[in-house]
Amino acid sequence: MREEEVIDLIKKRLKMKNPDVLVGPGDDTAVLEYDRTHYLLLTTDCVVENVHFKRKEASLFQIGRKSMVVNLSDIASMGGVPLYALASVGLPTGFSRKEITQLLRGMQKMADAYNFDIVGGNLTRAPVLFVDISIAGKVEKKYLKLRSGAKPGNLIFVTGRLGGTLVRKHLNAIPRIEESRQIIKNVPVTAMMDISDGLSSDLMRMAKASGTGFVLKLSSIPVSADALRISRTKKEAVSHALNDGEDYELLFTVPSAYEEKVPEKVNSVPVTCIGEMTKEKRYIGLLDDLGVEKIEPAGYSHF
Repeated sequence: MREEEVIDLIKKRLKMKNPDVLVGPGDDTAVLEYDRTHYLLLTTDCVVENVHFKRKEASLFQIGRKSMVVNLSDIASMGGVPLYALASVGLPTGFSRKEITQLLRGMQKMADAYNFDIVGGNLTRAPVLFVDISIAGKVEKKYLKLRSGAKPGNLIFVTGRLGGTLVRKHLNAIPRIEESRQIIKNVPVTAMMDISDGLSSDLMRMAKASGTGFVLKLSSIPVSADALRISRTKKEAVSHALNDGEDYELLFTVPSAYEEKVPEKVNSVPVTCIGEMTKEKRYIGLLDDLGVEKIEPAGYSHF
């Protein structure tokens, strides 16, 4: 089964009984009632040795840091801020005090940077190293963003530059918490999610959740320097930007009437318009003078 099929199976089998659950499985975080003005956000994600990182290519500090970033990116995509974290860690036999300290330093670096506490967790022996993080956050009710809110005619934007992430970015990504907050406070964003599995896969998820199609202007996609460096042609670089995954940038939509309100940069991070949502459920990319190609969800899949 592909990852999407596994998620669909889980969604069908899990029935939400508590009326406080506004959003269950299927978005970047769960959304629950919290207080009069805020929703509670809950997310969990893990990084596993030889799946999300290789020990010979990543320091323990980077691994601990990444374990937090992948969860913080989910909180950012909903427009929220983090409150608390739990950490469940699987350690191979023989892990030293120094190694554990380095791993913890990476996690604590992100907790300090975004002003939340690691309040507990679990330890277990494991055949390979893994770090499983759960984060609770909150968002003002008026600012909550889901992936399902895009409308035909909305323009599609991304932050940052995409692709080539395995060169270095996946270990040094910056969660777009601050950028998300600035954007949603100043622009009427209709849908938002983070780019974790690749633009082609994540935009497809947004379009299907919103009941729309999309047209991408492929020449407008902001390609990272690393993607260009590992590519022989511009088309190959664009393919990396579409499909590599682990960018942890924001993908969001805005009504076309508000295009001028979207800043070109937020905190020095570029913001780029790359296409438009459509009423017709087509998923296509425009190749300038070369015609049209169908976009397939070719990003990362666990299965």
